[in-house]
Amino acid sequence: MRLIAGLVVSVLLSLPAVAQDTALKTRLAIDGQGNVIHDAVIVVHDGRIVSVRPNDGTPQGAREVDLTKFTVMPGLIDMHVHISAHFDESSRERPSITAFWAVDNARKYLESGFTTLRSLGAPNLVDVDLRNAINSGLIAGPRLFVSGEPLAESAVKPADGEASMREYVRKQVAAHVDVIKIFGSLSSRAGGGPTYTLDQLKAAVDEAHKAGKPVAVHAHAAEAVRRAILAGADTVEHGALMDDAVIDLLVEKHVVYVPNLYLAEYYLANGQKFHFNEEQLRYTRDFMKPRAEAFTKAVKKGATIVFGTDAAAGMPGHTAPEFERRIALGMPPRQAIVHATSTPAKALGMGDKIGDLKPGMFADIIAVEGNPLDDIKALGRVAFVMKEGKIYKQ
Repeated sequence: MRLIAGLVVSVLLSLPAVAQDTALKTRLAIDGQGNVIHDAVIVVHDGRIVSVRPNDGTPQGAREVDLTKFTVMPGLIDMHVHISAHFDESSRERPSITAFWAVDNARKYLESGFTTLRSLGAPNLVDVDLRNAINSGLIAGPRLFVSGEPLAESAVKPADGEASMREYVRKQVAAHVDVIKIFGSLSSRAGGGPTYTLDQLKAAVDEAHKAGKPVAVHAHAAEAVRRAILAGADTVEHGALMDDAVIDLLVEKHVVYVPNLYLAEYYLANGQKFHFNEEQLRYTRDFMKPRAEAFTKAVKKGATIVFGTDAAAGMPGHTAPEFERRIALGMPPRQAIVHATSTPAKALGMGDKIGDLKPGMFADIIAVEGNPLDDIKALGRVAFVMKEGKIYKQ
């Protein structure tokens, strides 16, 4: 009998553990389409949403989490951050130091409700390694889509033709990045003028798409944005100086627009920390009005817009003011929420997995204090964070 009992225990211990269901009890939820759901229980099993049922009870044996004091939503998505950015970083900084900052930033983003990020620029492939460490469960952080080192302004000279553009893309693909990032214009602090020719951009986009990689093009000047669109870029970043014709082209070609409105204020408030000179600060101020006008026109014309902050040093965990700036320029709160959930999920090719509260999707779920449809500042008051069924903040 002792032998049989021992065999039974051995078999039971060898069986895989059955994941316990988690039941999130809600009073008010907003899904990735901006729809309101009242009094629902969201059941999560093995990292995914099993059901979202109004006026339902907690399944037997499930762990109940009472979120009835909050508004429940899908995890937020920021399509443009710099995951390793921090004050006083330098080109001589050891990669390990950069990595420590990236890990800390990742934690701050996750705890502020962002369960997915697209990191568009980090040195020494730190973002690639960080993505892998998060995916393996080594450290906590958002789901990352990363670009590694971007192709900087005028790193390729016109005389080099298209071959160097293709070589850069192949190098990035070999490094296992998720997206190719190209500076199609100078920065906003340097005037934002075009850098690469249309043919150069076409070569880069063609090489990237052959490898199955999307392309994000930083572009401020109207001509820089036009070249990016005609070259086949998947997303245009910033677009501060777009004119009506370019916005119309953006809409016609269904290119995703990733504006950022709050960063300029942040730069002006922290110019000394960033060591900006007077010319850089002047350009930053001068870009604010046309950037706001371009954004407002793009909203009215029906452009495909997603949430992005271009978050710089010191901003991780504090990017919610971007929502406020968009609302102040006439974007309805419901639209702002959709642009930070289901719309970017589709742009990432993850529309069936993240960005909404539907059965079968990853359980990326947050809860905020207040109702963001009435007070968009609620998105800066995150009280609960779940990513793939695991609770990171409660």
